[in-house]
Amino acid sequence: MSAARFYFPQEELHRELDLCRLKVQVMESALADVLEELRFLHRQITQVPETHTRIPEALGDLVEELQFTRNQLESLNGSLEEATGQVFQCDAGQQFRERLVKLMNLALRHWEETTGTTKLELAEQSGIWKLHEDKGYLRVRTLDRYLSVPTLPKQPRWRDVTRTVRFVLSRGSSSVVEELLRNLQEFQRMLMHSST
Repeated sequence: MSAARFYFPQEELHRELDLCRLKVQVMESALADVLEELRFLHRQITQVPETHTRIPEALGDLVEELQFTRNQLESLNGSLEEATGQVFQCDAGQQFRERLVKLMNLALRHWEETTGTTKLELAEQSGIWKLHEDKGYLRVRTLDRYLSVPTLPKQPRWRDVTRTVRFVLSRGSSSVVEELLRNLQEFQRMLMHSST
């Protein structure tokens, strides 16, 4: 047997190892996202007794999110966050960004109508958005950035917005509940179509 048979160029080996590492990172990220989504649903179910009426909708949303994650894993065009980041960067018409901002504003309006409280209580009760103390006042700077297109981050955390929508939907009905559900479903469809 000659030694040449077992020769594998180091550059190719390093490229293959890097590609394998990237695939593992993508899969770990996707699984972490799914686990986080399941934990969030579990918290909703155990914290609010009347959520049993919204469980089928929440499970439907979870299935859509799992399908989106599976599509991202299959394509393996970088990590899941890079892929969704590209969706937001490549959207010349600003459709994704506008839809995300609309979702957040509708969620906030729904929250205010159903609970009679503000975005501060939303951030505190949901645990999704961080509260910051600034000169003796509590603020939700990150959440505030999601309320208008110009202040929306370049790579928005769209999952935080969809989790917020699901959280506020578990609180009851309002004048915007149907519009909120319709916009959530349309946003998820847009994401799924952009990933294929």
